[in-house]
Amino acid sequence: MYIFFTIIFFALGLIIGSFLNVVIYRINTSKSLGGRSACMSCRNQLCWFELIPFFSFLGLKGRCRNCKTKISLQYPLVEFLTGMLFVFIFLKFQSLLLIDPFVFLITFLYYVAMFSILMVIVIYDLKHKIIPDILSFTFGF
Repeated sequence: MYIFFTIIFFALGLIIGSFLNVVIYRINTSKSLGGRSACMSCRNQLCWFELIPFFSFLGLKGRCRNCKTKISLQYPLVEFLTGMLFVFIFLKFQSLLLIDPFVFLITFLYYVAMFSILMVIVIYDLKHKIIPDILSFTFGF
């Protein structure tokens, strides 16, 4: 049973990691967090199968399907690390799941939110050598 939950939480982490990549790329730009994803080089909108976290990168061999430009390793790494964070947080608090699922949910969501914000801060800082105030204030709140 725990293997099933582990796979579910890893998949959820991959999906959230994909969203975190969007936040990292679009924060402090004129782009909104909504809208379709596109290739950074040719601006071709991505198809549904190009948006599958981590596995689409492997399937496309790290290149854009349209223009063959290399895709940054940041994308699969953030997705994979976020997936692993979700798994580790689940494994840390799995005993709460059987005792009180509501307490597990609140605890899990709290830690996932904190580590997700930290992931955005770390990757954004590595790329731009600055931490935006909005991220610091969000984490502090």
